[in-house]
Amino acid sequence: MYHYQHLRRIVGKIWGINKNIRRLLYKTVIERTLCHGASAWGHNMTSRLQKKLDSIQRLVFLYITGAYRTTPTAALQVVTCLQPLHLQIQQGATHLHPTFSQLYSAQQITRAKAVEFIFTPPPNFLLHNQISFIENHIHSRANAMYTDGSNTDEGTGSAYCILENYGIIASWQGKIDHSNSVFESEILAIRMAIEAASSLHRPIKIWTESLSSLMAILNPKSHHSMVREIQTLLLSHRHINLRWLKAHTGYLGNECADQLTKEVITKVDPFLLRKSLSYLKSEIKSAALSIFQDNWDNGETGRSTLDIVPRVSNKPVGWSREEIMFVTGHGPFPSYLHRFNLRTHDNCSCGEKGDPIHYATKCRFTLSWHFQIPTASLKLQWLKNILTNNLSRTQL
Repeated sequence: MYHYQHLRRIVGKIWGINKNIRRLLYKTVIERTLCHGASAWGHNMTSRLQKKLDSIQRLVFLYITGAYRTTPTAALQVVTCLQPLHLQIQQGATHLHPTFSQLYSAQQITRAKAVEFIFTPPPNFLLHNQISFIENHIHSRANAMYTDGSNTDEGTGSAYCILENYGIIASWQGKIDHSNSVFESEILAIRMAIEAASSLHRPIKIWTESLSSLMAILNPKSHHSMVREIQTLLLSHRHINLRWLKAHTGYLGNECADQLTKEVITKVDPFLLRKSLSYLKSEIKSAALSIFQDNWDNGETGRSTLDIVPRVSNKPVGWSREEIMFVTGHGPFPSYLHRFNLRTHDNCSCGEKGDPIHYATKCRFTLSWHFQIPTASLKLQWLKNILTNNLSRTQL
């Protein structure tokens, strides 16, 4: 409430800082404050606590949007594209775990099983002499290894090959789950190539077209488990050197590795590779958005807004205060005032029912701003078209 009182001092219904700044203040200050300590209490979310959080969030939303105080909370959440607080708190509680094993729940965001994670920087981290970003590839008969990773609609694959006298003398292929990224497939190929090269006991170069992988390996603060393994292997085997190679330039080894990668995607079953932290976080966000959508579809309030905005999103729709009043019907309209017993009838001064559609299409007092009257069957599509057209929104 402390932050809310401060917000009231700097914004009003029609004055104060820009609504985008208001939204930013909510996300970075108020929401973060309310989510503090979520790992301790965020998973025990009762219906009573959810209602309390909604009531707190509602006060802020009214000042973000400038909407009437009777506007449904669910509609405000969808219009501002800000998820209910209890979902944000559950996400924050789950994110605080160092890593996750899985997240699948139809009703709530459940805490994923934590996996032990220990961050220990390798001693004497000096890999700059073993990694080069300069493209200085020269065709040679000497042994060289080439790695590649690829992602297609059919899956994700990794491969490496060893060339000698312009022929493949050894190779490895592996298919991983489609949810794994190209970066992970590239890193996996490099790791497998280093393991194979560690037994050769002679200087060898491993060529890769993945610049991001080499930069990650050079980062001593990387938290990626496979990158940490590669760093340890390189520190133990100084005869192995990693080199960058520009992609799709016609190098034989690079083309062979690329072909092996594409072959394995279509031929074998994937093996299990632990999901990345970024992927699991995106899954948590996706699960929260799915719950948000389900609550919106099956809610009891904000049904007029549901017809126009059927899908929830994390991207703001950017509606003005006037547009929110028009869509929700909560504004200075006779129909609204009569509904809340603030007026004895719901008629406009022209004699017809004074709802938002009337003022936009029929009322003779707003004739210069009229839109073409829609048919009953096309009314919803008409509203959607108006709210997605900048010229129509300005006229509205």
